[in-house]
Amino acid sequence: MKHCKLLSIDLAKNIFQICCLDRNNQEILNRKVKRNKLLETVLQKNPKTIVMESCYSATYWGRRFQKHGFEVKLIPPQHVKPFVKGNKNDKHDALAIAEASLRPHVHFVPVKNEAQQEIQIMHRIRERYKQERTKLSNQLRGLLSDYGIIIKKGIRHLLATVPTILEDCENGLTLYSRIYFEKQLEEIREKTKQLKTIEKDIKELSKTQEGYDEAVSVPSIGDITASAIIARVGDGKQFAKARGMTAWLGIVPKHASSGEKLKMQNISKRGDTYLRTLLIHCGRVIVNRYKDESDPLKQFANRIAAKRGKNVAAVAVAHKLARIIWAVLTTKTKYDPKHAQKYVQNLGAKK
Repeated sequence: MKHCKLLSIDLAKNIFQICCLDRNNQEILNRKVKRNKLLETVLQKNPKTIVMESCYSATYWGRRFQKHGFEVKLIPPQHVKPFVKGNKNDKHDALAIAEASLRPHVHFVPVKNEAQQEIQIMHRIRERYKQERTKLSNQLRGLLSDYGIIIKKGIRHLLATVPTILEDCENGLTLYSRIYFEKQLEEIREKTKQLKTIEKDIKELSKTQEGYDEAVSVPSIGDITASAIIARVGDGKQFAKARGMTAWLGIVPKHASSGEKLKMQNISKRGDTYLRTLLIHCGRVIVNRYKDESDPLKQFANRIAAKRGKNVAAVAVAHKLARIIWAVLTTKTKYDPKHAQKYVQNLGAKK
């Protein structure tokens, strides 16, 4: 049988589909394999490269294959879809993964180490805690408004104000409403406690990771954003240039061109929504709260805010922050305002 140069795997829960290509990129095998036989089958085929979609359990299998000396590449699912021929099934999917990986301009996703995966898990659980607390808070505000009681925005105002409202005997609240509002308040307090605990754990684990100190040295980048960057980006070397990272984050403008006409549009919003959201919040901090007027980032934010408003300025600063973060991660140096000044001047017109 011909030697398997490239092996692609369509991941699943119990039944996997593997596809082997030879040195001439011709299909020589495409069959199903049970979970308990997957590693054994891969070792028998002994491919030079293993390719999988960056999805369900890909990181786990990637690390297992790397321990046996294989080169592992994870390909974003959106790059695979155009190569699926005919009806969608496991056989066609496995072949599509192999063919997509051979394209010259495809960007692969690095296999995360265990610490990165742990941090990402905690971020996802933290986000769920936040959403649940927000739902509880909004419901409590809405129910209190039915009694003519309005509370200021912000979780701090809610936690400080509701106990006083429940103790007030003259605000028209009924017996059962007070009982269940108290229970709902306890749920919100519990979610707040869970958030504080998981944020503490994220910070402690992230501090041990390479690149963390460089990331937090950038203005407005705190523990949560820095840890999310470390979990998702690592050392940033998968991007050849800073713009590659900003494009992956979806904070570069879309454009439509035809002939000599070029029209720039809003940001693309492709890629990692969670990390893009965190960076835009950091941009708002620079625009609204950062006090160092001598910092080039603040000067850049002021110029954009004066021309196009604070919301546009926050996104523009997020774009610059992403470029600076890529620079400090890849060079392993902390933030230097002098270098930032060069970045803002040279890259200000290129998004």
